Amino acid sequence: MIVKNLKLDVIATFNKHEQEWFTLMFLDKDTLKSENNVLKYILKQLDYKDDLVKLSLCWVCDQDVVKKYKTIQKSVAKNAKYFFEYGKLLTN
Repeated sequence: MIVKNLKLDVIATFNKHEQEWFTLMFLDKDTLKSENNVLKYILKQLDYKDDLVKLSLCWVCDQDVVKKYKTIQKSVAKNAKYFFEYGKLLTN
């Protein structure tokens, strides 16, 4: 089921390629079960996964949606920044 009133703006920064910016508008509850699920979903959208250095996320929603999903709360707590080396997530 798609979560209403939620969008996710994504900036993907690469080592050798131009940055990509896009908005995900149809996030479902299964994707929001974990940060890992969210990152997997985002990575499916990228052309240069192995060149990825950083993902910067902006959760576009009201406070009620944030309160409802621990995954969003965890992401916001780390400034919604995820760092990669050779396409693999580095621990924050």
